[in-house]
Amino acid sequence: MLLPDPLKSFLQKLTEQSLPAHSPLSEEEQYVPPTFAKEASIEVVEGPEERFAPIEVKDQTRKIKFEAFLDGIQRTVLWRRIPLSTGALVPLHIAHIAAAVILRTEDGQLFMDKELIAARLLLLGPFEGMKREGMELDVPSEALKDTDSKTFGFPKDLNEWVLCDTTFRGTEEDRNQRTEGAITGGELFNEGLIRSRAQGRVAILRQRLEFAVLARFRAKYPEKWVLVDGPLFFIDKWRRRAANVLGNDLGETREGLFEDKLLYRAVGLIKSHRLRPKRPDQVMRIGLIQCSLVARLSQEVDMKGRREMPDEEGPYGGAHLTWYTRLRGRSQPPYGLLGLIRLDVHRATFGIKRSDALNPDKFEEYCALIDAITQATWRERWPAFRRGDDYRSAAEPYPIHQVEQALKAMVLPRRFLAYLLVETGQR
Repeated sequence: MLLPDPLKSFLQKLTEQSLPAHSPLSEEEQYVPPTFAKEASIEVVEGPEERFAPIEVKDQTRKIKFEAFLDGIQRTVLWRRIPLSTGALVPLHIAHIAAAVILRTEDGQLFMDKELIAARLLLLGPFEGMKREGMELDVPSEALKDTDSKTFGFPKDLNEWVLCDTTFRGTEEDRNQRTEGAITGGELFNEGLIRSRAQGRVAILRQRLEFAVLARFRAKYPEKWVLVDGPLFFIDKWRRRAANVLGNDLGETREGLFEDKLLYRAVGLIKSHRLRPKRPDQVMRIGLIQCSLVARLSQEVDMKGRREMPDEEGPYGGAHLTWYTRLRGRSQPPYGLLGLIRLDVHRATFGIKRSDALNPDKFEEYCALIDAITQATWRERWPAFRRGDDYRSAAEPYPIHQVEQALKAMVLPRRFLAYLLVETGQR
């Protein structure tokens, strides 16, 4: 390709000062999560100022070793379109979700326990909205629905089906009383909203499936440390229903104590940074042996779906402690987002009963455990760094990647899902 000399010189300078993208996909095929876009109620509880200034992690005598790793995966495809008399073509989706724990032996071998693997299939669409427009739909009453508390539990069968009505936001039984954001009438033409609501609902049920696997794991291994891919997204309004379903696994049905047992010694690792920190410029300065000051987080910030109208949101039942560190990165600044992660830990892991009593004057007793958790996370890096600009492997622990690969091999292929239950002649 021939380029004019001025443009050729300009491109050459840009090449020398930049990093390759290494992506074969077009921008239209990629989803880039928003960075520092979500404000939340966070309060720095370590240090006298509201900041995230980098501090050096101190080497600890106590060594924490992760013996388990939890991840979940979702695959959602557009399945069919329903034509309505109004002219709307309403998309329906099928999704396959799966979650699993991979365990590690004392000699470092990774293995999977078949009792800690779960999967569900989801059929999603604004069924009530379509019925109100005259569509004759005989929704089976015996089908497991997304409003059922059983969706918090471990599936009875592998690939258990769940029927998800996305007409209304949320999964509470009284959700049809809340009309804000309802997909009815003219909103049935809003394909972007319908598809976003479907993705959000899939993410919610995948998150519940991960907690069902976590509960079963915790019942078998009460004291093991587990590294979880993503935040410990367990909002307050889920506690009662989840405790009733999963309480038998943990031997505890009381809401508060159930959550404490479920999230004890679980560390969430967040790779995409939707949360906006108090001082993003200070977070960007965190080096390879540093972390930020610790803050208290009282509300979820990482749920998928439209942020101006999320499918589920709410405060945490028990406050979480969160801080930034860098799994891998460049040896010299600017560090940017390369290898930057945020850790999310429930107060029960620190033996804290009431986190609202935390303040900088009393925080020193928890610093040693925070440093030990940070160092334990660093030890889960890839054995070799493949490229200096590989953002994915820079922020992803090697064992989590192994869980993800196993789950990807388990879920049904996109084309299979897209043509599920469709006769060949109807394609």
